[in-house]
Order: sequence, then structure tokens, then C-alpha cells
Amino acid sequence: MVFIVRILCILPLLGTMVYGYSATNTFDSAQIEIGRQIYELGILPNRQPLRGSRIDGLTLEGSAAACITCHRRSGMGSVEGSLDKTVFIPPVMGKLLFNPARFSGSFLDPSHHYIPNESWERALTRPAYTAESLNRALHDGIDSAGKALVAPMLRYTLDNTAMAGLTAYLQQLSATSAPGITTTTIHLATIITDEVTTEETDAVLGVIQAWSTSSRTAGKSWQLHVWKLSGNTDNWSNQLIEYNNKQPVFAVLSGIGAASWIPVHHFCEVQQIPCILPSLEIAPEEKSNYYSVYFSPGVTLEARLLARHLQTRTANDGTLVQIYSDSTGKQAAEELRKSQPNVTNPRDDRRFRITAPALALRNIDDRAQLMLWLRPAEIQQLVEVWPEPPVNAIFISALLSPPGSSILPPAWKIKLAYISLFDDLSVQGQIAKIRLEQWLDWHNLPHDTNLRQQADAYTACYLFNEALAEIRSQEVRRPSIPLNREHLLETLETLVSKYDDGTTLINPDSHIAYYGRMSLGPSQRMAVRGGALFRYATAESDKLVAASQRILP
Repeated sequence: MVFIVRILCILPLLGTMVYGYSATNTFDSAQIEIGRQIYELGILPNRQPLRGSRIDGLTLEGSAAACITCHRRSGMGSVEGSLDKTVFIPPVMGKLLFNPARFSGSFLDPSHHYIPNESWERALTRPAYTAESLNRALHDGIDSAGKALVAPMLRYTLDNTAMAGLTAYLQQLSATSAPGITTTTIHLATIITDEVTTEETDAVLGVIQAWSTSSRTAGKSWQLHVWKLSGNTDNWSNQLIEYNNKQPVFAVLSGIGAASWIPVHHFCEVQQIPCILPSLEIAPEEKSNYYSVYFSPGVTLEARLLARHLQTRTANDGTLVQIYSDSTGKQAAEELRKSQPNVTNPRDDRRFRITAPALALRNIDDRAQLMLWLRPAEIQQLVEVWPEPPVNAIFISALLSPPGSSILPPAWKIKLAYISLFDDLSVQGQIAKIRLEQWLDWHNLPHDTNLRQQADAYTACYLFNEALAEIRSQEVRRPSIPLNREHLLETLETLVSKYDDGTTLINPDSHIAYYGRMSLGPSQRMAVRGGALFRYATAESDKLVAASQRILP
């Protein structure tokens, strides 16, 4: 069995011309900007691409050679790999880079201290870098203890201007606490939009408030601020700025919205505030985002799942009729159309009106396939109008109308399949749901409805708490550093890792319900990227079984 090492920070390693770390060091903004462009973009002061070479002859340039690629935006590095073959990328932020390692000058006893390999031992015991030793590390690949550095560390040649700029940037990198942090408190916001119902709002807020009143991690308590957005979405940015000016927050934790999250997304990216796993019907899918982390794209991913599934159906299937009632459903219907550009079967998109539900069903023949982007009450209306639907197949969005939210007769169940991102029907998933329900009972929170949104809020809070605890635990291996947002996000990347690998092993400490697979990465901000179709086991049953393999559109 391969065990994954989750140790993020021990030893700095990137050469620059440095004259020792001091909290009082000051550099002008021009120097810092030169260093930022080298570190983040791989661009030298003369606008030429940065070039780096490995000892084996591999040469990289530009963004591929940039420090951020391995040492990360926070400068705290990363670790991946098996226990004895760990790929270790050490931190380079000033407070760690220019000071001795925690065990410098000490002897590590392998019988008492677990050390994965020789590079870890050197990392734990190396002396502080000086201007001379860092120059040597950068140009020649020799660390501060005089030992050769190994791949993936590159060798660089920088002139004095570039070195001075990079030095300035590293000195200030992650040197101060982020806004929203005090000596005793972490200020957090949760955002609620006026698109969602009072019941959904209460369900999510109840979970987050329970976490915030009982949590104390990284030596600090949580102070929750509820930011409610209302009115025209064009004004939401101003509302968010006003909230944050009144009390800056370290992060936006969970929250709930529907199809209009883009103003929140842009606010968090511009202000560089982490937005951690809100419960949404549609999440923005922008390739450039960094600070916003989502469960999934939402109903647009469901649409792509269905498009892929329909490719496997016979060519003589009838018209695909999509019925929607609001902006969320309309965007999902448009995504499904866009995902089937070459389909020859006719398609028909219709608007559901609560005052005349039968109009959405007119002139539908028995070969038609029905896709319902509707809410539970709306589906219930269709059931009453159409108790025995004369169609070939019915598909329902599990995100908008979860299984069990409508009372369906056997004539519906036999033809129905749910398009679902919530694909964990395993024992592991059931354990996580039981744990969640017990936690809700313990905190006197009802869970008759909206359990999935409560699970989202619980997961967001749990993973945030775990990330803070992991950062704090690293202090046994390195000095304490200011809490910063980028390090939080990088730590979340290592924690959000759930795979349905088909094994019979059960993790009794599972906290993530509904989602079978979740993962994040440096350029991956959607934790869920696939799903499946589910149907009722029989026309009389409420049990769900898989109607497809897992689909990755």
C-alpha cells in the first residue's frame, strides 16, 4: 500500500542574493514587482523569459521555469509521493528561508524521529542560508550545508537586478498575517443571496453558525459575519465591498446561492479572499480563478453528463424536450444544447409556468425524451397533470429535485433516471450521512429537508477546520509563521481528496457525504468533475441503483 505524505513545510531552497532575514527589511515597490514577475510569471527585468536547467540537461523557460510552479504562491512549497520516495519542494518565504531549520545543530535519532529519506534529514537540520550560500544554491545547486541539491530544483543565472528583485519579493512573501486575523480571532464571512429560500438559508446558516461557535483552531476562535446580498446583481459588488470595509474577513466560508454567483466570484478574486465551497446551483467556470474553490459547476455539469449519456442511446430516440422554470434551469438547458452540436434528433426547450403546467406537456409523443430542470413542487404538478407519462424516458436534475423530494407514481419511476453529481451510494457514503445527522442532532438542528445543502456546509467547515489544524501542526517542524490565505488554499488542495476506488476498506472517520470523488489541485478549483445516472430499483421501490457507469464529460 502506498501512503501519501502530507507534510508541506520544512526547508527553504531557492537561491537569491540575500543579506539575512529581518522583519525590518524594506524594499521599494519596483523591486518587489520585479521579483513578483520572476517568481509568478517567469519574466526577467529585461522582459525575456526566465530560463532554468536541471543537472540532467532538461531546460525550462518562462512560466514553466517560474518559482511558483513548485514553491507555490505562498512560498511554502509542497510534498507529494510515497513515504520513502517523497518529492519534497521546500518553502522559500523569508522567515523560513533565511533562518536555520528547526533541528539545525541537533542530532535526529531515526529510532525516535521518522525521517522519510536523506533529503528530509538534510532539510530538518540544514543551517540558515546566507547571500553566498544562496547564490551557490541558485547557480550551482549546492545547499547551505554544502550538499548537492537534486531534481526538480533548477539552476538559474540571474543578473544583479533580477536577484535584488527576487530577494525583495521573497523577504515580504507571506511575511504578515492576512486581513481578518487578530491575535485571538479569525473573522469569516458567509454569503447568502436572495435567490434561495428561507428554508435553505436557515439550513446552511445553522450548520455554519454551529461550527463557528464551537471551533477554536490555530489558537483562534471563529467570528462569523453573515453577508446577505439582495436586489439587482449589478449592485452586489458594492454591497460586498461595503461589508468587507466594515469588517475585513480572512475567508468566505460556505454560503448558498443559485445561478448568479459571478459578482461574488469576481469580488473574491479581485480582493484575494478565499471563497471556500459555497453550495450553488451554478458555479462560475473561469480558468483564471485561484481564490474561489467550488464543489462542482452545478447543473451545467449535469447537462454535460446527460449529453455524454445520450450519445450511447439509439438513433431512433425521439425529440429531446427540456422543461425549465427559472434562470438556473434555462442555463442548464442551454448548456445541454451546446454540448450536443451535432445531434440530428429534434430538440424542444419549453418554459414551465406554475399557473398552467399542462402547457409544457402539449404535443409530446411517446418516443420523446423528457429532461426536467424543475423544482420538486413543479415536478409534483406535472405528476398530477400526467400520472402516466406517455414518453420514452424522463430525466431529472438531482441537484434541483433530489430523489425523494417529490412523490412519484410507479408509471414515472419506471421511466425515470436522475442526473446526479452525488454519486456516493456506498457504505462509506452512508456512514458520512449518519455522522452528519448525528452531528445535526447534537446541535439541535433539523434535517428533514435540505440535508444535501447542510452536508455541503458541514463539509466546507470541516475541511476549513482541518486545513487550519494542519497548518498549526506543522509548527513542530518549523517556526510559527503568519496565517495567510494562499497557504490555506494550498493546504486545502491536499485535504480535498476522496476517491471511490472500489475497495472494501471503510474509513469510519469519513466526513464527506454524497460525493464519491473529490479532488483539488493548483489549477483545479472544481472538486467534482463527474457523476452518474441513477434509477429506482423497481417501479415500487424507493431504492436507487446505478443506471450508468461514472461519467466524465
